Amino acid sequence: MIARSALTRRLLIATALLAVAGPALASGPPKKKEGEAAAPDPTIKLQPIAVPIIVDGKLLNYIFVNMTLKMAPTVPVTAMEGQEPLLRDAVVKAAHRTPFTASDTYIEVDAGKLKAVVMREVATLVGKGKVASVEITKQIARKQIPHPSGPKRAAAPASGGHSAPAAAHH
Repeated sequence: MIARSALTRRLLIATALLAVAGPALASGPPKKKEGEAAAPDPTIKLQPIAVPIIVDGKLLNYIFVNMTLKMAPTVPVTAMEGQEPLLRDAVVKAAHRTPFTASDTYIEVDAGKLKAVVMREVATLVGKGKVASVEITKQIARKQIPHPSGPKRAAAPASGGHSAPAAAHH
């Protein structure tokens, strides 16, 4: 009997606590005060840009590159408003002058070169220091063209100095 009454007492206490805390838990996150706006996302997702892959003056492929721009902390995202078409045009023109072709693949761009050009062009369009960084989020090749040097190779796993013999290719 004593064990049963202790269990009943615990159940009553838990029910009382839930009754008191229930409305607070159900209300969700705290509401913003009237007139207080949510902080805008400091990143801008650009539409995909078709970047040409040019080798020896010959167009081999297009890579559709998705990028995001992270704005500097004090800069509103509206600073880029209306500038995206100009940025896209400048990037494509730069890609024709000095291709962003990677040294070991025709299905991805040279990310370092592309980011450097985007940062330079954004500084020209909206002002130096307004964009903190550029991130390439996705690259989709129009065609799957193998590179003459073969596919990209992953780093060789560290082993005890011995490596397995290479399989013969026929």
